[in-house]
Amino acid sequence: MRKLVPWSLLLMFLTSINQVEAFQVEVLDTVAVDSAFTDLLLPANPIGISGADGSISIDLGQGKSLFLWGDSFLGPIKDNIRQSPSKFILGNTATLYIKDSIQSLYSGNFEQPSSFIDVKDEERGKYWYWPGDALLYKKHLLVFMAKYSKKANEKGPFAFQYEGCDFLLLDPKNYQILHRAPFIDANNPIHYGHAIIRKNYELYIYGSKADNSKFKSELHVMRARIKGNKLERLEYWNGSQWVKDASQSQAIQGITSMVSEQFSVRELNGKIVLVNQDRYQIPGKIYSYTANDFQGPFSQEKLLYQINEPELRTDSLFTYNAMFHPQIRKNNKVLISYNVNTYSERLWWKKASVYRPRFIWIPIDSILN
Repeated sequence: MRKLVPWSLLLMFLTSINQVEAFQVEVLDTVAVDSAFTDLLLPANPIGISGADGSISIDLGQGKSLFLWGDSFLGPIKDNIRQSPSKFILGNTATLYIKDSIQSLYSGNFEQPSSFIDVKDEERGKYWYWPGDALLYKKHLLVFMAKYSKKANEKGPFAFQYEGCDFLLLDPKNYQILHRAPFIDANNPIHYGHAIIRKNYELYIYGSKADNSKFKSELHVMRARIKGNKLERLEYWNGSQWVKDASQSQAIQGITSMVSEQFSVRELNGKIVLVNQDRYQIPGKIYSYTANDFQGPFSQEKLLYQINEPELRTDSLFTYNAMFHPQIRKNNKVLISYNVNTYSERLWWKKASVYRPRFIWIPIDSILN
């Protein structure tokens, strides 16, 4: 039985959301990291989610957003130092953001926590889910979850491998899994499911295709019809038309930066917007592109933000997978995030900032004009 661990915040150290807003107003005139928003979503609460990556937000309407996280830390933080007791979840968690409060969502309890969305019972211990994209459709939450496993005969935090992607339907009231089916297997070189947009009964499903030996990566798109609890009529963009043969898929044109493993494609003021952090640049640049059609081509490349992490070298940091949150706006600006991690395993359990996302506000005009 799934047990969700919620609590009302108003954040002890921020007595209301108005105080968060007041802080944000001070930085709106410049593009800057908004640490208060990170503290809002991942507070130093004794049993809450206080460290994570992923940072994929789902617009639930009426001012609600569901943030999907990957591997997560639970537990208190003091003076940027992770305190005992702290817990770690391999897989995924979530945060329900409702204007002036949040809920941390994971299964089990603080003493024995587990993923918010878990693999089948018979797969636990061998596989785990990292989150793809999701959206609310009628009475269901449609979710794509990438499946991973540990590499045999390898050690270390990066000894994992892609095993494919599953498609799930959840009850948005209690997040119970109503339906689950394999979507993409590990043999497909395109990792679909990282971004989705719906148009009537059709889903446009985006994926990344990387050749790390050549430092090259691409954006691809497929589409499918929603019928009941199934995806049917799968088609792939071959550069000029939609075809049924998945092997004929071609990269979407107009993107000059290397597409990261995860990215965002969202609609903004009638345009299709791609937000991408270049996969191979250190410390990283965040770009936007716009298109009139779901399959592109994209144009209007904009360098939105040059990532600057002052402790990049001293903490062995790397940044990755910028995400776009256009449903969260303030003073004609939209929210964008990027993820931060460290190659130094000893720091994960000590210094909290090495595994917490950064949030920035970007003027809408800088994307669309």
